[in-house]
Amino acid sequence: MMKHGVLLILVVMVVSCATPSYMHLYESPKSLDFTTGKWLVTNVETQLPLMYKEGLTRDLLKELKKMGGDSIYFLNDISLKYLSHDKLTFELSLEVMETLKKTTDYKYVVTATARKVRNEVSDLIYPGGPLSYQKSESEVCIAVYDVSLGARIYFQRIIASVTLDAGDEQVVFARSAGTLLYNAMKKGLKDIKKNSRKVKKERGGK
Repeated sequence: MMKHGVLLILVVMVVSCATPSYMHLYESPKSLDFTTGKWLVTNVETQLPLMYKEGLTRDLLKELKKMGGDSIYFLNDISLKYLSHDKLTFELSLEVMETLKKTTDYKYVVTATARKVRNEVSDLIYPGGPLSYQKSESEVCIAVYDVSLGARIYFQRIIASVTLDAGDEQVVFARSAGTLLYNAMKKGLKDIKKNSRKVKKERGGK
């Protein structure tokens, strides 16, 4: 009897799932080369509560370390003698890059932003009646700056969204704007991994 109940729940989940869509927009070539230089990863820039900033930054750093290994450094773990950490914003200024070039040996800086554009859908909805049109949308941007060139060499914007059509009376498994933020970051990093040169791991997992 319990097995039948579990099966019924799974069927409802499949039938009533609102599938998110993802759009990747580029203002640069898609590839990066993690086999050269030292990379400095900054905190994700956002106006959202701290848990989003910390969670998204953790995901960003974790995946980049998988691609770049020991060449990936996190801003919170280092000290900069001639710059305060708050100077390393999403859009790095020429002055900041020039200072990094003269006073550090970091070759690249990774920055990112995250924001909720629209938040009308929760992760699980029990309508109880016809729905009006609803949409949740979130956006994550990832950028890479070449310190020696003093220029941005990579930019990817990931837009994640989910919509519910009017008149849907079923239980709906959807995605809130908060959940979409993490999904967008994951999708963006997956795309970077697919298109970039990565540091090869030594045999034995070292």
